[in-house]
Amino acid sequence: MESRVEDLIFYLGKVAERLCFIEAAAGTAGNISVRADDLSIEEFPPIGARDKIRHQTDKDFPEFHNKRFIITGSGKNLRYIAHRPHTCLAVVEIVEGGYDVLWGLKEAEKITSEHPAHFTIYQRRPEISAVIHAQPTSVNVLVRLFRSEESLNSLMFVQHEQLKICCPDGIGLVERVKHGSHELADAVATSLESKDICAVVRHGTFSAGEGNSIDGLNRACDLQEYYHDAARTFLDNPWLRLLPFDFMIKNLGRVSRLPLGDKMVNAFLRPPK
Repeated sequence: MESRVEDLIFYLGKVAERLCFIEAAAGTAGNISVRADDLSIEEFPPIGARDKIRHQTDKDFPEFHNKRFIITGSGKNLRYIAHRPHTCLAVVEIVEGGYDVLWGLKEAEKITSEHPAHFTIYQRRPEISAVIHAQPTSVNVLVRLFRSEESLNSLMFVQHEQLKICCPDGIGLVERVKHGSHELADAVATSLESKDICAVVRHGTFSAGEGNSIDGLNRACDLQEYYHDAARTFLDNPWLRLLPFDFMIKNLGRVSRLPLGDKMVNAFLRPPK
């Protein structure tokens, strides 16, 4: 029988592979974390065992002291999690002024530089069990075109009907902030106080999931995929290349419903009844 740790590592690998497949984690882009308070270090594969290593951080999270998380390392390629989890993931325990690495990574390696955003999200929403930061190309492009949260959501809901069911609160929009900063962490966590996913201009998407760690992880991944599909559906419409961008912005309601087909242009240009 598989242990809880083996099960969780399996799903971490599958989620990472899926993010890579949908072009949301190119190269070393993207990072993942899940809560691990109830997991024993002895359950983790021996190959990743190590002496405790302490790293200092410039912000303390006192409510998480002695709490544990599994989180990706800095500069790690997510596609390797499934086959070499101990080189990509770390089990960390939050302590005063920093964190201890209890399992995984090499001695000098640290966790993702986006850990302030991860921990701040958990801080603001205690029910959250998993956080994913990805870089879906389709969403990144769309966010640079439509810089209004209202317009972005109007467009997305038309493209993917499932969003109305699984994510009725829509996607948040955060303006560009320095990567890995506490300013970014605060902006993302604030957006996710009322939503389960937000997009950061030029810096991808953050999604969060509730429930046990595996359910939360899959929920966060589903949100990444739904919004990637919605953005790609819009951007892949060949007729959009014929329309001036300013025209699309002013006629967003009609543009978002463009059909695929030879009669699209006449149908679109015909005055509404």
